[in-house]
Amino acid sequence: MIRNLTLLFITLLSLTAFGQNEHKHVKLQEEIKGKRYEIYIENTDSISYDIFLKVDTNDFRRSSERPILQTIKGNSRVRVLTMVKLNGKEGKYTYTLVVNEVSYALEIDKDFEIIDFKLDKEINNKSVILYTQDDCSICPDAKHILTKNKISYTEYNLDKDTTNYNKIIKEFKAIKPKSDFNKIPIMKIDDKLYNDIDSLESFIQALRDGFN
Repeated sequence: MIRNLTLLFITLLSLTAFGQNEHKHVKLQEEIKGKRYEIYIENTDSISYDIFLKVDTNDFRRSSERPILQTIKGNSRVRVLTMVKLNGKEGKYTYTLVVNEVSYALEIDKDFEIIDFKLDKEINNKSVILYTQDDCSICPDAKHILTKNKISYTEYNLDKDTTNYNKIIKEFKAIKPKSDFNKIPIMKIDDKLYNDIDSLESFIQALRDGFN
């Protein structure tokens, strides 16, 4: 049976020019040159985000009166709007910014789409180890994601490698004392250990963290 898993994280930010509650990675910035205001969106994350930006003001003439829908790529800064302050106006405006992580679908028995974050050349320098078990429901999908995105990894199946099981746990506890290692899969990227993976969403988030 084909399962569809759509990963979509939505953060709604209602902001004003005077008291901003910014997204963790996506921020509105302005550059003021006399009466000219250049509005930028900066994305400091490694993945792309779709943004919806609506500016409300009576103090400016704008290059676009319509809401802005645009994809902001990872680690980029994009000018999205130019505003010119009208004579005799204070230069006030409010805006609503909606930030959506670019969604992608993962389908079992079909091609996985490429993970939308930068791996760059570091991908070949990272040591990835994946610990699995026979009854791990997400392990086949996790391995598929690694393979599809050309991430080299070493797999250890704890059901078949009982000899080294205690050695593995001892090594983990040296990295994360008092941690629970009952969740499978467990992934190690260089010296970073991820033992709280309980879904494909958290698996992909661990990959993002490990390769950033």
